[in-house]
Amino acid sequence: MSKPPACPKPSAKREAILDAAVAAFLEVGYAATSMDGVSGRAGVSKATIYAHFESKDQLFAAVIRRRCDRSAAFAPPEDKADARSTLRLLGHRLLDLLLQPDTLAMYRVVVAEAVRQPDLAKAFYESGPGAGKAQIAEVFADLDRRGKLAVPDPRQAADLFTGMLRTDLFMRTLLGLPQPEGHTIDVAVDAAVETMVRAFGTP
Repeated sequence: MSKPPACPKPSAKREAILDAAVAAFLEVGYAATSMDGVSGRAGVSKATIYAHFESKDQLFAAVIRRRCDRSAAFAPPEDKADARSTLRLLGHRLLDLLLQPDTLAMYRVVVAEAVRQPDLAKAFYESGPGAGKAQIAEVFADLDRRGKLAVPDPRQAADLFTGMLRTDLFMRTLLGLPQPEGHTIDVAVDAAVETMVRAFGTP
């Protein structure tokens, strides 16, 4: 599978294609979405789509990449604050993104098709969770460099942190189940942050 192009400049046609692709993927699923269908929704020729994206999985990857780029979830905090404040901000951003209805809908599309469409699963992971986790690892590396935490393996720390955030709150929301009393984003984020600070705090 070809990798998606790195941060291409937005154009009206490209944005129209991506908007149409999002609508198609969410409405009929990945397998039933065709380049012909996307071209019809976007009002462009199929040749125009292929001028921007070599394949459907590359188109899907670009959809996920755009969503991540538009979100502040993975952006390094501008304030060089202490570890708790930094991780609390990062945790809230990430859970706010994960719990949005269209994020959950796209996640369901991937899970439903991943076994039959391994390229889809790869495109989703590399452009979404994988890329995001790498940026979170950079935040941990920065905290380590500034002496706010002692993090020997920032990538592993990012994995642990995101894993703790994807708790019962996320699973119940994904499945459309009601939340027990007291299950809030604040509670989930605070628990994850305190665990990380206790595990990696400097003396």
